[in-house]
Amino acid sequence: MATQQLPRNEIDSLTADPRNGTFSSAQWLLYFQDNKKSRADIKFTNDISVPFSMRAPLIRSLQRFQIGETGEGKHLRKYARMTKDPTYEECIDLFIKEEQYHALVLAQIIQSMDGTLLSWHWTDLAFIVLRRMLGLKTEIFILLIAEIIGKCFYNACANKLDDPRLRDAFALIVLDEIGHLEFHCDFLREQMKGYPKGITQVCYFFWSILFLTACFVFMADHKRALEALTVRPRDFLEDCSRSFRRAAMKADMVPYVQTQLP
Repeated sequence: MATQQLPRNEIDSLTADPRNGTFSSAQWLLYFQDNKKSRADIKFTNDISVPFSMRAPLIRSLQRFQIGETGEGKHLRKYARMTKDPTYEECIDLFIKEEQYHALVLAQIIQSMDGTLLSWHWTDLAFIVLRRMLGLKTEIFILLIAEIIGKCFYNACANKLDDPRLRDAFALIVLDEIGHLEFHCDFLREQMKGYPKGITQVCYFFWSILFLTACFVFMADHKRALEALTVRPRDFLEDCSRSFRRAAMKADMVPYVQTQLP
């Protein structure tokens, strides 16, 4: 299974200066449709190579991510309908299906290591409650936090695991998550246009507090997995913080500074 790669021009368009252009649901729909067409079919068997000492902590963490990726997105779909943009609704539908595909991949990985799947977990419930507190923008703010932490953890798995099939699978998920971050930030930037600078700064402040809280909760809850992957909590936090800062710039919540692809 070869690692899925985004075309160079597509990466450039996703990471362009956010001050240029406006949100285009039509362009994003093309992105999601192309991503669906080019998606590799991932199948795992029980012969993946993961050291026994890593299996229990890795399974424990992946179980939590897997349950978080399985949602039907009913609340998000409802808010998407309220935008009166059918094309954006299609984008959200394809985004949710990509997340559900990730859940299937993670389920295969867990089961190939003789793990079982969870039916619920308190962290997933907490994110759901937070996302449903207010409107679509709040939903996106909270969703971005989960996407950033997930992207960074999957990236650690892609870099630290030895089995090439696992590395490729996690690398594919990371590429998808980068696209998701860009998509939601692009939309959020459009939604925040016209807000006074003071309101934007207040939103960013509370968003930052929630983000840091989520990071510390994650690092405490997934400490064993990070140790198994030989990822220091400080390094993980720095990786997440860089991605968060870039998302904030993309959403035009903070001044833009040229950065590399997260």
